[in-house]
Amino acid sequence: MEAVVSKPIITIGIPAFNQEKVIGESIESALEQRGRGIDILVVDDASTDGTVEVIKKYPVRLVQNEYNMGIGQNLKRLMRLARGHNIIYLCGDDLFTGPDVVSDYIKQFQGNPKLGIIGRYYYQFMNGHEGAVMVSCDENILTQACNPSGMAFKVDDFKATNKIFIECPSIVAQYLRKGYEWTMFRYDTVAARLHPGGNTATKESYYVGSMYENWRDLTGEPLKFYHGYIQIKNRAPKKLWEEICQSLKGNMTALLNPIFWLYATIAITAPGCVLRPLSNFWRHRITRRFCRIIERPSK
Repeated sequence: MEAVVSKPIITIGIPAFNQEKVIGESIESALEQRGRGIDILVVDDASTDGTVEVIKKYPVRLVQNEYNMGIGQNLKRLMRLARGHNIIYLCGDDLFTGPDVVSDYIKQFQGNPKLGIIGRYYYQFMNGHEGAVMVSCDENILTQACNPSGMAFKVDDFKATNKIFIECPSIVAQYLRKGYEWTMFRYDTVAARLHPGGNTATKESYYVGSMYENWRDLTGEPLKFYHGYIQIKNRAPKKLWEEICQSLKGNMTALLNPIFWLYATIAITAPGCVLRPLSNFWRHRITRRFCRIIERPSK
């Protein structure tokens, strides 16, 4: 049964692909949002598991792609099919942090007709465990868009890309070129779930092309994401040396940065069978001790 919303103000756009075990929780966090004028749309990107069967249990709009379009193209299709004047993305394995998040976005859009982009802080959590293991409080609207969840836009046309790491930042860049204004919620509106094998970035098949090259082509600036070497070693080890070289292009001063050498040395020397459990230990036992979730301010 499909939820009918008259004159929706905003669409919650949920891209889904092979997320049978977690998509239900994501949809429930969307259904829990308070306020009028909320349209919920799920576009399944040709899942091969039971994702669609789970989605059909909920009162949301469901569209099924005939073939796998990829992240960037699926974000575009969600916007094209949105009934609201605005859209907020929520990946099919992530959660809104509270029931008033979307109403906050609505108020921002209604208060400024020139507003085209809303960013936010967010945190990551390990599936099955409470608390944050990483927080993202970057003030750069482009880098915040590397995770689409919680990013919101006025509905407009854009050229989609499936180039890794910049699927959503490329949307932001196009909106900025059109002259849209942007703002940032400085509280964690989204909890991004980490579940090995479930996140797109944990699959070797995702690493086609170079995220460092793509970022440089989009922004003209080097991507100083040195801990990304660990991610690449764990997920696509054959690309590690190529990515290290790409990250140094136009950024040779990185050779003077001890953080570069720390992550590069660990990624190159540590075998995957050691590095993967070490990464999990680091999240579970170390970083979570220093992560502070930023709650929604009381009104």
